[in-house]
Amino acid sequence: MSVLILNKEKGISSFSALKKAQKELAFTKAGHAGTLDPLATGVLPIFFNDYTRLIDLISNDRKEYIADFVIGISSNTQDITGKLVYYSNSFRPKISELRKAINNFIGKKVQIVPDFSAKKVKGVPMYKLARKGMKIKKIEQKINIYEIELLDYRFPIFKIRVLCSKGTYIRALGVDIANSLNLHAAMSELQRTKFGSINIEDSVTFNKLKNLDNHRKMQYVKRIEEILINVPKVKIKSSEVKKFQNGSQVKGQKIKKTGKCLVFLEDKFLGLGEVDETSWIKPIKVFSSRRSK
Repeated sequence: MSVLILNKEKGISSFSALKKAQKELAFTKAGHAGTLDPLATGVLPIFFNDYTRLIDLISNDRKEYIADFVIGISSNTQDITGKLVYYSNSFRPKISELRKAINNFIGKKVQIVPDFSAKKVKGVPMYKLARKGMKIKKIEQKINIYEIELLDYRFPIFKIRVLCSKGTYIRALGVDIANSLNLHAAMSELQRTKFGSINIEDSVTFNKLKNLDNHRKMQYVKRIEEILINVPKVKIKSSEVKKFQNGSQVKGQKIKKTGKCLVFLEDKFLGLGEVDETSWIKPIKVFSSRRSK
């Protein structure tokens, strides 16, 4: 067992959520994929013990979020946790105007990274520089909005669902939507509902987890192949196991494509390999049953 899909609660950092889950499940090491701000809730994959070495393989090219925005306020952090400015003269856009503005953001776009973000400038997170009042050169990055829809609108709050590429800042997206209507807005709620192939329905809250017995807790900790479904699974013969564990190339069985693969002896996970054009597997990261429990 290797990965917990946590439904992170509001008000704590992703790191704090990770440490609570790690302590509750008594793992010696943990790491998470895809940081969520304290304001946000939702899908947070947590890898344990040696499986933290495989975090970078999780499919995160598409993520889905549901977010609320409040019209008529602005924030230096683009959400309600920052310094707020209120605009009492904000007009009330029609639902048709708001929906049209939202739909204009579908497709490939260039987004300015928020000053209060974890993106690093010369090794320092931007939010640390912003808190010190330091001027930061604006950083642009390419994003892709695959789907976006207006779920609810009750002035001054509108709710959207967004399916987007990794690296998309939802709070910046909502602010840009409001700005396109000559309005101000700040994000008040955020939930990540999908992370690659993982859905919110696959997750568990910490409050539920802590009230289960040990056996039922571990039912929420998934096997690595259940999480890394984007990485092909390859089996080798028992006679090849020692060679693989010692770092030697081995011959795979019924291999359909080249590239990285999860290597197994029957149902026992042995490690990460890379398949060449001749179906030979080069070990990249080797796991022993003793170390990866």
